[in-house]
Amino acid sequence: MAGSSETAKLTSILGKLGTYSALVILGAVFFLPFLWLLSTSVKPDSQIMVMPPKWIPDPFQWSNYSKGLTFVPFLTFLKNTLIICSANVIGVLVSCPLVAYGLSMIPWRGREVLFIIILSTMMLPYQVVMVPLFTVFTFLGWIDTFLPLTVPAFLGNAFFIFLLRQFFITIPKDLVDAAKIDGCSEFQTYRQIVLPLSKPALAVAGQ
Repeated sequence: MAGSSETAKLTSILGKLGTYSALVILGAVFFLPFLWLLSTSVKPDSQIMVMPPKWIPDPFQWSNYSKGLTFVPFLTFLKNTLIICSANVIGVLVSCPLVAYGLSMIPWRGREVLFIIILSTMMLPYQVVMVPLFTVFTFLGWIDTFLPLTVPAFLGNAFFIFLLRQFFITIPKDLVDAAKIDGCSEFQTYRQIVLPLSKPALAVAGQ
């Protein structure tokens, strides 16, 4: 019995050792591209494409970072990106849950038809609507502004409306009915009951 117990213990140790070794090797493989990125970022231009690859720069050219920030107006690009991304996230989180709530929690005639129409817009390739959209933005005088990149987010996104609607349907109807019995309006039910229960779906839409 003692010999069998020791054999099982040794087998368990060897199994764990093999598992951890495989994880370390796999982690190292996935870390190599990041290490190569860091190495390349401080190399002189002449050492970037040499064969065999040179992992350790000689010399370390730390000025690459300052050049990267001044060669192009990097901070301006970063500011523009933050403005556009923030506006799009806010727009999606404001518009899509409202539409999804109306399509899932409020019964009204034509709801399913409108939902199918919204879904059908996802089948249109962007190349089909690109020229008409440009024409509309030109007519509105929005060319060379942030408006074409931000305003559409406040008008709903078909995919996120679909995603949030499907999530809202899983929320027990009894909770919504109880809120209405307690005197909540539709907007109060949406804000105080549905949204707090939908944080996972909202986090996905906000990405």
